[in-house]
Amino acid sequence: MPERIPIHQRSYETEAFDEGDGRMRVRGRLIDNKPQGLCLADGSDLVIHDMRIDLLVDPETFTIVAVENEMMVRPYSHCEAILPNYQALVGVSITRGYTSQIKKLFGGPNGCSHMGALLQAMGPVAVQATWSLVNLHKSPESRLDNSDDPEEQERRLRLNTNSCHVWQEDGEHIELIKKGEWVLPDWESERLRSLGVEVAEG
Repeated sequence: MPERIPIHQRSYETEAFDEGDGRMRVRGRLIDNKPQGLCLADGSDLVIHDMRIDLLVDPETFTIVAVENEMMVRPYSHCEAILPNYQALVGVSITRGYTSQIKKLFGGPNGCSHMGALLQAMGPVAVQATWSLVNLHKSPESRLDNSDDPEEQERRLRLNTNSCHVWQEDGEHIELIKKGEWVLPDWESERLRSLGVEVAEG
């Protein structure tokens, strides 16, 4: 078998932070690297794209309230001319319809294809991070509070319904939530038990 030579690497890095003022920051970074540089005779890594986007999100409405972006490495200086256009994200929801909005606003000549790919990767991270934001300052024991509070029930349904086969709208999980019950994820039950919290067997 011939030697396999790496020729391209793309990495996405996404993080979310509690800003301390009720907002959540979702940061994304995309790096494209050529492991062989220009060619085998070059043979040194060459980063051709390195871009960052920060979205400030209001977790109450799941709406983007501020945008910061930069291109640390880009092919041409005029690539950066598109950066201000991403302020159009202000007011966009990170939940349902987010991906189609990204394509509509920044598809083709309306944006940077790499920033568009990064934004699409950041949407699900933002939704996942709201779980941590909601629970960050609570006790582990609070995770056992299967509240039938209508607002909490609506939040869980809004985030999860039809997001995958487990959360199909006529499925078991949705029915349990509508009854005011909640099944903890396996990893959550295991972590709570390791912290000494008594968790009923599901």
